[in-house]
Amino acid sequence: MAVRPLLRRAARLLGAAVLTLTAAVTAAGPAHADFGSGYHDPYTAEKPLTRPDTRSCTVEVMHEREFRNGYGNPPDTPYDAALTPPADCAGPWSAVVLDLHGQVAGRQFDRIFSVRIGGVQVLLSSTPEPSKDGIRWNVEHDVTRYAPLFAGGPQPFSFDLANVTDATYTGVYTISASLTFYTTSDRWPAPHTADRLLTTGPFSLTQATPTATRDVTFPQNLERLTAEVYTRGGGACEEFAYASAPDAFVSANPGLGACGKGPFRELRLTVDGRVAGAVWPYPVIYTGGWDPLLWRPVPSIFAFDLPAYRIDLTPYVGLLLDGRPHSVGITVNAAEAQSNDAWTGQVNLFADTDHGTDRTTGQLTDYRVAPEAAVTTTLADHDGGSGSGSGDWTVGAGRHDLARGWVQTSHGRVTTEVRDDLSFGSAQQLRDGGNDVTLHNGTDLTRSTATWGGGPHRTTTVHESEPLDVTYRLTRDAAGNTDQVTSMDLGYHRAATAATGGHVTSVATVDHTLRPTAHRHDGDRTVRTGGSTEDYRSTGPDGPYRRTITTVDGWPVS
Repeated sequence: MAVRPLLRRAARLLGAAVLTLTAAVTAAGPAHADFGSGYHDPYTAEKPLTRPDTRSCTVEVMHEREFRNGYGNPPDTPYDAALTPPADCAGPWSAVVLDLHGQVAGRQFDRIFSVRIGGVQVLLSSTPEPSKDGIRWNVEHDVTRYAPLFAGGPQPFSFDLANVTDATYTGVYTISASLTFYTTSDRWPAPHTADRLLTTGPFSLTQATPTATRDVTFPQNLERLTAEVYTRGGGACEEFAYASAPDAFVSANPGLGACGKGPFRELRLTVDGRVAGAVWPYPVIYTGGWDPLLWRPVPSIFAFDLPAYRIDLTPYVGLLLDGRPHSVGITVNAAEAQSNDAWTGQVNLFADTDHGTDRTTGQLTDYRVAPEAAVTTTLADHDGGSGSGSGDWTVGAGRHDLARGWVQTSHGRVTTEVRDDLSFGSAQQLRDGGNDVTLHNGTDLTRSTATWGGGPHRTTTVHESEPLDVTYRLTRDAAGNTDQVTSMDLGYHRAATAATGGHVTSVATVDHTLRPTAHRHDGDRTVRTGGSTEDYRSTGPDGPYRRTITTVDGWPVS
């Protein structure tokens, strides 16, 4: 899909409610006209959070706050408040859950929003596009790992959602937010959490400024360190980076307005300028992406709870123990220069300290991390550079990294080895100037951590698979009738295994697939139809779970 991203966002600026290919295709129309005046509230087959059955206390930090204009004078975002953990449910906690309840009616785009507590990003999400009659939706997000923030007493709470309303886009997002703190019991003990939370603050990466850095000072008794990266691509092209064309095709077909830089994006995390890990973002599609009919009422995978990508930095701890500031950086391998194109987000750092000493020492002993992923591209421009827009291309990327280091602690010398084996492949076919598109993407990520010393040999291995298949066809007959069909097959598959002393101690799996379709016809008749099938399966400490839901024209049928 080389052309679609640019035209989809351009169409939004012009007020079009559907995915358009050329200025002559579909006239602008209100989003709520797709399935009449209403459709089912957003819902999903995904497993709900398992909540402890212990005593709990809920603190509401935002009550039915309206977000109308994030660019007004003054803007109505971010919403700032103070979060005070409840004295009646003092920590430590078995769980802490953030709940959001939203509603919106009328006509509006999907909007990105974020939640920060104590300056630390704890959620990155997006809104659904509404019906005329209105919809409600809920988001629940486990924030237990941020317990060190809550243990520090009252913290600033910030909710940032930049909306725009006018005579055409009338939807006002009204959202409430609360946190529930669950006490502990024998069955529900407090999980291990980091001792300290550090953050780089927000970052924005563009083609002109692809790197952001921040100096951070770490505890001198640091023992383990994990990074968490929230990020998303936004703008005319970067929201759809996974479907971009190679630069050579863009240059040979300038009239298409295609998005370039290819479909592979890598965000590299650095410590004092040394690459310490990489994030390959999941291709999240929001409720206005490609065709809104695809996501009514089932949102795309991760659309309402964007991933926080984890990188184990423990092998580098020995470099950070001198009490001086150290540079933590994030950089993107490629980005378009179209209006608003950027990768934004924040890096959080979870620090475990040695409670038995004020100072630890350490060393990075083996470092085999590539400065960037190896990328290969093959391209066939079937028009010989004539610019009519027909071509095939494949793009592959790989990374095989290893870092090992030790930390001398009060309980002995502990060695940690981190391995990453990552592969990406994309095969795309573009015909008829972008009216005929086929896309097959696949990402496979295997990350493993081994630790020995100070106890038995321990390993954790996480394997993730992220397929995305798209077909898009738009045809026009001699009478001017247009027919547009979009179908997708996307998924997220994860298997996490932990072992101690060679014996497997836990296995948890997730298999999540979603297959939406949409059909539009204009001219001699009008057709607006769509449906989806979503299947979610998981195994883990809570036992197996499975749910399948099927929808037709905005309503569940099973």
